[in-house]
Amino acid sequence: MCGVTGTAPVTKPMSEQTHRPVKALFKVLTADWFWSLCIVIGAIVIPAPLVGASTVLGLPKLCLFRNITGIACPGCGMTRSLIATAHLHFEDAILFHPLGPPVLILLLLYSLMHVMKLRLRTGHLQQIPKVIPIALTLCFAIVWLARLLGFLPTPS
Repeated sequence: MCGVTGTAPVTKPMSEQTHRPVKALFKVLTADWFWSLCIVIGAIVIPAPLVGASTVLGLPKLCLFRNITGIACPGCGMTRSLIATAHLHFEDAILFHPLGPPVLILLLLYSLMHVMKLRLRTGHLQQIPKVIPIALTLCFAIVWLARLLGFLPTPS
């Protein structure tokens, strides 16, 4: 028989075969650090809005909450604030949304930590302490309440 066993080689169906490049690309595209980095890069690339600008690049407002209720949402002005922060227009950024500068810094640090981890291939990073998202959510609620009560201006 010369080494032939008489059985056909077992192959997986095409639906079960995994392709490493596709799997790796999917892993990157679904990673939170990737989208954090995209937000930071987008904030740098998009031209800075002028103070009082109601939109970015003249695009319509997409906030469903504000379009339906007429009330600014907790994140109203955040996009303009992130862009202004990336262009080092801190006064404008705070007028658009007071949490824009710290949020952009957190996103930048988070994505840089992960990029360095991939570059250096140094195992797993520690998870973000649970106190950070809780504190950030509380800060958004406080800013929103201050805006609703008239203590802070609401961006147009």
